Amino acid sequence: MAVEMSLVSVGALFFLALLLLVLIASQRNTHSQGKDKKSKCAGVKIGLLQHLYQFVRSSSKPSLPGPPSRFLIGNMMELTHDHLPIHLTDLGQRYGSVYRLKCGKTTMVVLNSCEVIREALVKKWSDFAGRPISYTGDIVSGGGRNISLGDYTEEWRAHRRLVHSALQRCCQRSLHGVIERQALHLRKVLMDYQESAVDLSEDFTVAASNVITTLAFGKEYDKTSPELQELHHCLNKIVALWGSSWISALDSFPLLRKLPNPVFACLLKEVARRDAIIKQHLNSYKAQNKINEDAITGFLLQGLDKHQSTESGELLTDVHVHMATVDLLIGGTETAAAWLSWTVAFLLHRPEVQTSVYEELCRVLEGRYPKYSDRHRLPVLSSLISEMLRLRPVAPLAVPHRAIRDSSIAGYFIPKNTVIIPNLFGAHHDPAVWPEPYSFKPERFQEGGGGSARFLMPFGGGARLCLGESVAKIELFLFTAYLLRDFQFVLPQNECSLPDLTGVASVVLKIKAYKVVACPRP
Repeated sequence: MAVEMSLVSVGALFFLALLLLVLIASQRNTHSQGKDKKSKCAGVKIGLLQHLYQFVRSSSKPSLPGPPSRFLIGNMMELTHDHLPIHLTDLGQRYGSVYRLKCGKTTMVVLNSCEVIREALVKKWSDFAGRPISYTGDIVSGGGRNISLGDYTEEWRAHRRLVHSALQRCCQRSLHGVIERQALHLRKVLMDYQESAVDLSEDFTVAASNVITTLAFGKEYDKTSPELQELHHCLNKIVALWGSSWISALDSFPLLRKLPNPVFACLLKEVARRDAIIKQHLNSYKAQNKINEDAITGFLLQGLDKHQSTESGELLTDVHVHMATVDLLIGGTETAAAWLSWTVAFLLHRPEVQTSVYEELCRVLEGRYPKYSDRHRLPVLSSLISEMLRLRPVAPLAVPHRAIRDSSIAGYFIPKNTVIIPNLFGAHHDPAVWPEPYSFKPERFQEGGGGSARFLMPFGGGARLCLGESVAKIELFLFTAYLLRDFQFVLPQNECSLPDLTGVASVVLKIKAYKVVACPRP
């Protein structure tokens, strides 16, 4: 490495000497030229000096490691693996916590440890707050006008402030009660199954969805509602298609956009269907005689008027409310439902953990249902939630970031517009931080267990911290507490194999379908 660095330094010095000779020669030449030519020559000098600065700056830092690139496609094949988070984590074991992948003209840098992810997203957040320039991302996000995929601009910041205020308001006024009501309704649904073997994923989806639709529109749905089923089918399809290599290839290889692509055609169809459903919801809401400002949508619509009358910057429109609703539905439904399915599956693998949580709930709460304020008195339950957030961050690769200026991570030079992939799954399975990283051990987060919540980043960090983090924490705590207070989850009698814990990776990490019996507690 030292020899390589010295050769690079010698090359940089040689390049500098050559450039100085060119500048001296051009300086002599300018004395005999007119004023216009002199300014043109000065522009060339500035450009050359800028290139020299970037060259010397990048050459003074070690080059990023990574797998060998193939002609034309680069490392595209590395992104086609069935379980991308595990594959990127395995590459991290080979190339280190920071490595690069090339896809067409795009350079990606994968971050695989909490330390380097925190450096990029928190300590240097202003360098890496951008989103990749994405052809397909613009289509899914209404031209980049949603919180999750929008680039870091004044418009985005105004939009985020408005949605954040709406979420904070609902958390203070009604969130706890809404989740409690949905948790009790979920209890009734599970009781009605009368200990039969069922796949609970759809019930978890309905419960999580009703939390969001109640907060957003003041509206709840029954599981059999055609409107709800259509919305869930549409959102599930978009999430699944968005993770396809047929879609991501369109960003790295623009020429492919001119070729037939059935997967992309299906994505366009589902996005149009999604927008029609959300538009219908918003129009129905606005047609009410009085807009309820306690609902998120009402607060956002009222906020548009206030923003337009007081801000001289970017204008927020109904499109921003529309896309905020999409963010809330996908972020608050798919992720929470997937997490609950994962939790029950892991508990089937270690039923004694269920018993420990149940006994703690009975001992501490003396028969009543828990409140979120009880979490500090329930360390066993809290450790279970922390371990599940570690093992299965539902967005395992977060959402890619983009360097909005030249910067560095862990001593490596990162040029402007480099795409940054925070591998949260890899950071949460780092053997240097987590002994037996793939084992389900909630006790690691209990006193003396050696685990520390400060190494958890399930919601990302910095300026791009998940907007719904506070809602998600309350929701996961209360749903888990209610379920384990009232039920013991066991395998069906005719089922001899436990659920597969590998999962299906897309934008959201989901577990493969399985059946379980919910036995009521005495």
